[in-house]
Amino acid sequence: MMQEERLTQILTILKRRKKISNEELASMLFCSISTLRRDLIKLESQQLIRRVHGGVVLNLATTNEPSLYYRETNFIKEKKEICEITQDFIGDGMCVFLDSSSTVQQLVPLLKTVSNLVVLTNGIKLALNISDMNDESIKAFMFGGEIKKNSSSIVGTDFTTSFINQFNIDLAVFSCRGLDINGVYESSLSQARIKQQVIDKSKNSILLADESKFDSPHFFKVSNLKTYSAIISNKKPEKEYTKLFNKHGIDCLY
Repeated sequence: MMQEERLTQILTILKRRKKISNEELASMLFCSISTLRRDLIKLESQQLIRRVHGGVVLNLATTNEPSLYYRETNFIKEKKEICEITQDFIGDGMCVFLDSSSTVQQLVPLLKTVSNLVVLTNGIKLALNISDMNDESIKAFMFGGEIKKNSSSIVGTDFTTSFINQFNIDLAVFSCRGLDINGVYESSLSQARIKQQVIDKSKNSILLADESKFDSPHFFKVSNLKTYSAIISNKKPEKEYTKLFNKHGIDCLY
């Protein structure tokens, strides 16, 4: 098993158990203690877990975002599946906001079928990927603001708000750090605030969230779930979510 696969499995196990011994975790992963130790050191450097005597504990919430590399190399298949569904929401001649998440990045190659598209983004790598497409039918604009370390994104300042106000946004496409039945969350206040501003300026907003994002609240609330006209995942959410989506008329696609 490759290291990135083990890292994903460790986080999946800890979402269920919250705390587990090193010996039991190594047994579940069919790896040695020394291999596990290297994996845990990497996860701890991302502040996703905390090593304790003889075991490991999940960081239930953190104000630090996982690195872009970590996010880009996990749940890739699921993110691509989600974006294949999402592309049907984007049509010719639209003005679309795409956030800086690794999930939304998977949408960029699918935009080549759309013409006369205006894309706004606060994602540095996403903007570069659009530029590399060399497609004259897509006009891309980046937000001005502060470069947020470790996330390859731009976050808000006063002139970011002024910039957003220049556009009539048809659709905003977001992912998130986590969600639960009470709302959608980010790990930093700056990310949450810029998303709130875009939501206020957009005719419609949709949320992309793979299965790992559910039941995962964090410090900074972006919005309630009813803010989004559609929520797209890689598998059917639990019944408590589908019941809430039906109540508020939210399309749930997977």
